[in-house]
Amino acid sequence: MKSAIDIRCDAFPDMYELTIPAGIELSEENEKALQNLFFAFGKARRLCYSLRQKYELKGEMSRSEIIKRVQELTGLNSRYVKDAYATIENLPAHATFGGLKNQRMREKGKITREEYKKRRNSIVYARGDKTKGGNLNLRIVEIADEKYLRVNVGDRKWLFLKLFIPHKYMKKYAQYLNGSHPYSVLIKRKDNDEGYDVRITIRVECNVNEGSRIIALDMNKSHIDFCVMDKKHKDVVAVGKINTSELQNTRSKKREHQIKKVAHKVKNIAKHFNADVFIGKLRTSKFKSHRKANRMVHQMPQFKLRKWIKHICVKNGVKCEERSEAYTTKVGRILSHIFGLDVHKCAAIAFALKLSDFHVFKLLSVVSSYDVNGRRRGRRRRGSSPTGTAQHDLRMKCWAAMMPSLLRTERGDGGYPETPGIRGLLFTSRLKANLPLHINVKIW
Repeated sequence: MKSAIDIRCDAFPDMYELTIPAGIELSEENEKALQNLFFAFGKARRLCYSLRQKYELKGEMSRSEIIKRVQELTGLNSRYVKDAYATIENLPAHATFGGLKNQRMREKGKITREEYKKRRNSIVYARGDKTKGGNLNLRIVEIADEKYLRVNVGDRKWLFLKLFIPHKYMKKYAQYLNGSHPYSVLIKRKDNDEGYDVRITIRVECNVNEGSRIIALDMNKSHIDFCVMDKKHKDVVAVGKINTSELQNTRSKKREHQIKKVAHKVKNIAKHFNADVFIGKLRTSKFKSHRKANRMVHQMPQFKLRKWIKHICVKNGVKCEERSEAYTTKVGRILSHIFGLDVHKCAAIAFALKLSDFHVFKLLSVVSSYDVNGRRRGRRRRGSSPTGTAQHDLRMKCWAAMMPSLLRTERGDGGYPETPGIRGLLFTSRLKANLPLHINVKIW
């Protein structure tokens, strides 16, 4: 259920999210009151999910009606219910609360019914509000020079739980916890009653500088192909590949560390070329092919990869956005026969072309019913797009227009110096006849 409570800054491109880990100390009296809040919040989440699937998606109930109904059934205030609804809003049609693993353990009798109930109702979440001093239901307060988490349990009653935040986080981010910034708080119970984890998430502004180039990332199973293109002259400055095969064959606990390494590499390359990062957004849920291809595509950690690339780039002042890469592979197959590169690198070139000059990309792909973001405008009428000789002439004109810029690096008037050595990276570059600068990036 981790992705259900994840907040993304898609609507705030110049902001990034900062998460501070913490812990809490409970007495026996506070433990009982907090357990009641856990069960009420878990019940609210399940009710919101079931009512949304049964009625809202069919147009029989609105979001506000569901929140009002759940508020009456659980006794929670409206803010808690709205936050519970926010955690289930992006869940798929078939979700298992508490996790499928715990459900299977309960079916086999490995855990008791009470333990399973605790694991189903294991989180309390409250979103931030700047007008209410940062957070109304789960607020951080200071008493006698110590931090406490004030938990609203209803009926005008509050629990004051001693909060432990690591010293290095307090020293660096204490200014964001005084109520001047909204912060979201998540309390999660660990399995086997080993304690509680607290996560404080703050949305922080950052200075994002717009670059003079763009770097388009073509996401694949075991590697990311990129193309750096100049915004003004539409010159292909560099193409290359970042190997990500380790993400497929590593343990889940180590995978996130590898994903962060890949994201830092993308950030370093973007800073070196002074480029804005554009990530190709895949629709793996709609991908259908033979069994092996389906398994490989659906095992790609592309959601986490996009999330961490965007987070690290924006945090370090690099502009980063997600765009549709529809039809880039189709154009890449056309370009691969001309430039002698593999299809994936040519797809990255096509993606960069789609971002910088969509008119030329549309002529190459001959897809007149799609706009810049790859969304369908409507059914194309018969005879509306050029076919036969006219289509061939248009493609030849586009190739002729692209050839000078793609070959300008070889002539030396549009090139860029080789990327300097960075710790943890191995860069090798070589020039071929009639090819742009070629860079291979290997993850150690």
